[in-house]
Amino acid sequence: MQILIATRRAEELAPFADALAAGVGAELRFTDDWPNTLAVARDMPPAFAVLDEGLAGGGPLELAREIMRANAMINVAVVSALDAKAFHEAAEGLGILAPVPARPTAADGETLAAIFRRFLPEG
Repeated sequence: MQILIATRRAEELAPFADALAAGVGAELRFTDDWPNTLAVARDMPPAFAVLDEGLAGGGPLELAREIMRANAMINVAVVSALDAKAFHEAAEGLGILAPVPARPTAADGETLAAIFRRFLPEG
């Protein structure tokens, strides 16, 4: 199983990403732009995706919309600096599993892993 992380900050997000992967038992795959992220979503879909801010092409919520068009079976979390209420309103209808803080830590990776595990088949 794979988790796709779309970011231009792979090194900075490493503690978060490593904790997430360990908590889910998944392999990480990184992309750093919209075209590659959408190609992976279409051609080699991961179970989960984490979409960061700062990618050329638009914000993570817009990218989430495009991923849903490419493959609605991918479970998505989004890095966002919005507060909980603003995030809920902005992400309404997109099926995003969870927001991730703008500067996520290993503890945030563990928290997101617990959410992702709810969507894994038992066995």
